[in-house]
Amino acid sequence: MGDTKIAPDVEKNGAVISNGLSEETAIDVSGTDADKKGKKDEKKKDEEKPEMVPFGQYYRYATKLDGLFIVIAIFFAAIKGFAWPSIMIVFGLMINDLVDTNADQIIGEKMPLFAYIYIGMGFLNIAAGYLSTTLMLLSAERQSNKVRNEYFRAIMRQEIGWFDETSSGELTTRLTSDINKIKDGMSDKVAMAVQWIVAFLSGFIIAFCYEWRLSLVIMSTSPLLAISGFLFSKIMAEFTEKEQSAYAAAGGIAEEVIGAMRTVVSFGAEHHESKRYNKKLESSEVAGKRNGLFSGLSIGFTMLIMFCTYGLAFWYGAKLCGEGKADPGKILIAFFNILIGSFAMGHAAPHFQTMAEGRGAAYTVFKTIDRESKINYEKGEGKSPSSCTGRIEFRNVNFCYPSRKDVEIMKDFNLTLLPGKTHALVGPSGCGKSTAVGLIERFYDADEGEVFLDGENVKDLNLQWLRNQIGLVGQEPVLFATTIEENIRYGRDDVTMEEIEAACKKAFAHDFIMELPDKYQTLCGERGSKLSGGQKQRVAIARALVRNPKILLLDEATSALDNKSEDIVQRALEAAAEGRTTLVIAHRLSTIKNADTISAIEQHKVAEEGTHDELLAKEGLYHTLVMYQQQVQEEGGDDLAALPSYEDVMTQRKSSVKRLKSIQSVSEKEKDLEVAIEDPEEKKKKEQQEMAGFLEIMQENNAYENACIVVGAFGAAVNGATMPVFAVLFSEVIQALAKVLPDPLKPVDPDFEPDYSETNKWAIFFVITGVVSGLANFLQIHFMSLSGLSFTTRMRQKAFKALLRKNMGFFDLPENSIGALTTRLSEDAAAIKGATGVRIGSIIQNVVGLGVGIGIAFYASWRLSLLTLACIPFVAAAGSVQMMQLAGTMKTMTRLYEQAGQTAAEAVENMRTVCSLCIERLFLKKYADCLVEPSRKFKRQAHLTGLSMGLAEAVIFFTYAAVFTYGAYLMKLEEGHSGKLTFTELMKVFSGIVFSAMTIGQTMSMLPDYGKAKASAFKLFKLIREPPVIDAYSKEGKKPDITGNLRFDNVKFNYPSRPEVPVLKGLSFSIEKGKTVALVGQSGCGKSTSVQLTERFYDSLDGIVTIDDVDVKEINVAHLRQQMGLVSQEPILFDYSIEENIKYGALHRKVTDDEVKRAAIAANINNFILTLPDGYDTRVGEKGTQLSGGQKQRIAIARALVRNPKILLLDEATSALDNESEKVVQEALDRAREGRTCLVIAHRLSTIQTADLICVIQEGVVVESGTHADLLARRGVYYNLNKSADKH
Repeated sequence: MGDTKIAPDVEKNGAVISNGLSEETAIDVSGTDADKKGKKDEKKKDEEKPEMVPFGQYYRYATKLDGLFIVIAIFFAAIKGFAWPSIMIVFGLMINDLVDTNADQIIGEKMPLFAYIYIGMGFLNIAAGYLSTTLMLLSAERQSNKVRNEYFRAIMRQEIGWFDETSSGELTTRLTSDINKIKDGMSDKVAMAVQWIVAFLSGFIIAFCYEWRLSLVIMSTSPLLAISGFLFSKIMAEFTEKEQSAYAAAGGIAEEVIGAMRTVVSFGAEHHESKRYNKKLESSEVAGKRNGLFSGLSIGFTMLIMFCTYGLAFWYGAKLCGEGKADPGKILIAFFNILIGSFAMGHAAPHFQTMAEGRGAAYTVFKTIDRESKINYEKGEGKSPSSCTGRIEFRNVNFCYPSRKDVEIMKDFNLTLLPGKTHALVGPSGCGKSTAVGLIERFYDADEGEVFLDGENVKDLNLQWLRNQIGLVGQEPVLFATTIEENIRYGRDDVTMEEIEAACKKAFAHDFIMELPDKYQTLCGERGSKLSGGQKQRVAIARALVRNPKILLLDEATSALDNKSEDIVQRALEAAAEGRTTLVIAHRLSTIKNADTISAIEQHKVAEEGTHDELLAKEGLYHTLVMYQQQVQEEGGDDLAALPSYEDVMTQRKSSVKRLKSIQSVSEKEKDLEVAIEDPEEKKKKEQQEMAGFLEIMQENNAYENACIVVGAFGAAVNGATMPVFAVLFSEVIQALAKVLPDPLKPVDPDFEPDYSETNKWAIFFVITGVVSGLANFLQIHFMSLSGLSFTTRMRQKAFKALLRKNMGFFDLPENSIGALTTRLSEDAAAIKGATGVRIGSIIQNVVGLGVGIGIAFYASWRLSLLTLACIPFVAAAGSVQMMQLAGTMKTMTRLYEQAGQTAAEAVENMRTVCSLCIERLFLKKYADCLVEPSRKFKRQAHLTGLSMGLAEAVIFFTYAAVFTYGAYLMKLEEGHSGKLTFTELMKVFSGIVFSAMTIGQTMSMLPDYGKAKASAFKLFKLIREPPVIDAYSKEGKKPDITGNLRFDNVKFNYPSRPEVPVLKGLSFSIEKGKTVALVGQSGCGKSTSVQLTERFYDSLDGIVTIDDVDVKEINVAHLRQQMGLVSQEPILFDYSIEENIKYGALHRKVTDDEVKRAAIAANINNFILTLPDGYDTRVGEKGTQLSGGQKQRIAIARALVRNPKILLLDEATSALDNESEKVVQEALDRAREGRTCLVIAHRLSTIQTADLICVIQEGVVVESGTHADLLARRGVYYNLNKSADKH
């Protein structure tokens, strides 16, 4: 794109204004070359080994009490792990007795003892299960809370330059999902891993003690198992890292989009943003699918090796028995313990995987925690002088923003601010004025040169002391999602209510606050969304005034005020500036002409300095700027807008306020009545029922996922049958081992030859079972993983798409803040995995295993099996208790964690404001307080979870005791009795129960995740399925060829989040096609609301809004918005290139580069763009933070112009521009208005005097309308506005 000059440069006595060529270029550039480099870096990063913290560092936040909890939990987990191998010793000895002596005698003497041992083991498991699970959960909760607080604390202490290069969305996503991974990795999963590791070690040790030869043969296959396990863990960790990075990036996109919903919706970018979000999720899905593939291969290979090992073990064991080197009892003790040890490794692997994921997540989190901030308020270092006079000096300062080191912002910058004096900085938009504020506040440090306060280098001063001397009011005011009083109190924590009211009166905010229903307790909404721009600015000014600062920094502090408000606030600021060093940054020269000193900045340095009169006399840069202002005045008015006097407005409002209060009192009583009659039991019941059913979740699967489930289910079913089949093989092997030995009841035969045919046959069956099991495991894990990943990805995509469909009223609600919604997207979509994919496969496997096992048991002995069936409900009941307890607290805990996420997101997104107010510690306390309640709930749940886990396993031991007791009775029956039971049949029943019970135990361990999944699924389904009233995705509605006749007819409206506060009370006006209507009025009178109703962000409660005589409610929403171009008061840009941001205005069609260039020229931004190293490929940073306010506004105007709209909506479209830029852009907008219907909202009358119709709004109605000349001739309200302007 070539350079195109917009207007000839203005030159007078050496002062040159080059139409934006000397712009501040603090841009984070990552254009075409940078993008390529970024992709290479990303690829290189992907190839690097994923980092994990060492175990010692992983538990860095464990206290002595946590250590005690962990030691006790590990001890009892080890006891649980040792229980199964030890019980097999008793079982093996019993087998020897049965083979060597009379069975009836053994039954009478030994079987009851065997049953008692099982009962004892059951009670031991209750105690061990409770202590190991509960103590680990408690320790994990305590540690993870510390990690949350430390991570948030680390974020809060980082310098602003770090935030310029780090996505706030990624930070808040890691604050939830990554720390949850850390918590899972140090919770009961550790106890379970220890349990299975001890079972593995003790199993192999006991096996070696009883039959070392057999154990050595079996151990010969261990290297293959070790290699398989190593590959599994390595691949899992690598792909998990990729998934985490992709999810974090998707979370950043979600936060950016949700925070800019009005911009997204107004440009019809819902589909575009949905695709952008989906693209990030697709990369995580690819990593997950590869993860599932290798997991299936690894586990399938492991199962193949294990079963082949079993075949080898029985073949060799038979040889040992036949040679007299071992007996069946020792063979079975060794075999069972090798079996337990092998299974233990399989059970331990997922828990080690969880621990590895936790350590991987901890690496990124701890890296941020350990990062040394270059400007750290926590250090407390530096001088804290007893007094501050306020002399500020810039000495030869050179500065570049950290995110773009090759773009110079200040060069040999010198400036002196005298104590108690007012100093103003002027210059073209983006020339570096706001950078000076950032250096004084120490948001950044100068690269070269120094900044001094009272002769001390600011780097040598205590950071908190320095910032406490300063009161800052920025160009775009930031209010927090709390009350007005609390927002002002952030300025100084010990401020009294009287001081707050006094500051508000000075800032012209007290009276509008007192008109609100809750007065100073009125919630401002997220980012102050419930207040108008002018109201937010006045509250921000009051917040600065209560600090009683020695230094006052006013960066366009009155830019969002109407003229009358500005007049009063300006006088208040001038009064506040008395005795203080005040730095004023302004585009509107009338606000700074009384300054003691004015500095004009050009080419990154101070070009000239002096008083207003002195600079005019020099006829330099400042003189040129003033000439532009005078030219505007000569063309039809002052550059300032004004409103009726405050006293006049209040007089006209008195009767309306009385009516409003009456209505509010009634509505409040009705609201209280509704709360009172709500039945607490019904509410509790409703909350407990808010869980999605399994079938409801399954119905959401698509054809691909169902196909994967079918294949995976087949593998899971075969896999489930493997263990019961193994039980049959085991029973037959015992019988075969007996045939190898001579009959003890017959005389010794010296020519006896062992019969190995049976043992050889069953050994081969073991190998065949291994092949089948390996293939079945691969099919189950791989295809269920494909299904689960596809499902959860679609749920994330659907949930995000559903958020994009929601009406604006949804986002106004406190519970739907940016932080809460991004947390919900991250956590709920992750939790739903507990009821999909691999979990479904495990459930099918376990159910089939239980069914086949019971079938085998019934075939062997239906009497003994009936007893078994009677015991199974007790096993299931123990697990269901855990799920019920989880379901009861899941919703409350999620909501409370959302509150913590909201607090963190609010602070991280507004770090400049947080730092300037020195309220980092306040937000740290707020965040910590938000964690108290969910932590308390979780700790209570931990006790119930531990008890239910202990009971679930204990009931299995009690079942074994019952089986052996009743089995002994059946074996005592006389020969020929129909219920007579043989030892082989008893073993088949017993083995069937043993391996079926193992599957029940696995299912029980999934219940916590399953409960979370059902609760999360309900919330996601509710989000997805609730149809919005205003649906931009709907195909319904008329699609007329719009010409642009716009009409408001007796429109009444109040915002859904504040139904008691009427905004429009019968607004009526009309605009003919191709005409321009301007709305003027005091801040908060409803001007911007009319724009939002035109765009159908909301629908009117009464009256009608029509376009071409068609009710906007009848027009297709997307079609309606395509006809409009909106430029808002506070423009929002996205983390794209400049070109992409401009093209964002017309995503419904292909925009050419030439169109982009023409729009940029029209918006007076083209020349500035061409000065950047990467031109139109320059990225603007998150929310456009790397651009000045004027630059952002002009790109936003270009974005609207490229849309070529039928209706142009300009809501203070030039409010952030300097006089020169405003004049050129205003001319461009005047040209753009030709042939278009245009609705203009403005405080500055000079921008709307050429409008075809001007409507003055008060109290939500039009009180006066006409052309500029007509209204002046009437000498009414509008006349007073101009009269007030003339006094400026």
